[in-house]
Amino acid sequence: MKSITTLAAATAILLGAAMAADAKDIKKQKQFLDAVAGKTLTGNGATLVISADGKLSGKLDDGRNVAGAWVWNKRFWCRNLVVGSDTLPQDCQTVSLDGNQVTFTRNKGKGDSGGTYTISN
Repeated sequence: MKSITTLAAATAILLGAAMAADAKDIKKQKQFLDAVAGKTLTGNGATLVISADGKLSGKLDDGRNVAGAWVWNKRFWCRNLVVGSDTLPQDCQTVSLDGNQVTFTRNKGKGDSGGTYTISN
C-alpha cells in the first residue's frame, strides 16, 4: 500500500510539472494582443478588460473600479493603475499564457504574482 501511495504522489508531481511546462512566456506585443486584447480576464478578485489601444478597465469584487493605461516595453507589459481612489505606481511585468490562463509577474518577473486570470470571449 505504501508503494501505491508513493507512486501516486510521484505521478501527481510529474503531471504538475508537465502542466506548468505548458505555460509559454509572452515576449512580443503581438502575442499579448492576440491573447488578451478586448477579452474579459477574470480572477484574482477582479474582472478586467485590456484594450488594444493601451487602456484597461474593470472592477474588483469589492465594487471598486479599476482604470489604467499600459504599454509594451521590450518584453514586458508595463501598466499604470487607479484602483478606486488609489493610484498605484507603474509596474512592468512578465506575462505567461497557459491555455486560457494568463499570469502576470510583477517587477519584470522578479516580484510577486500579479495574478492569474481566466480569459473569456
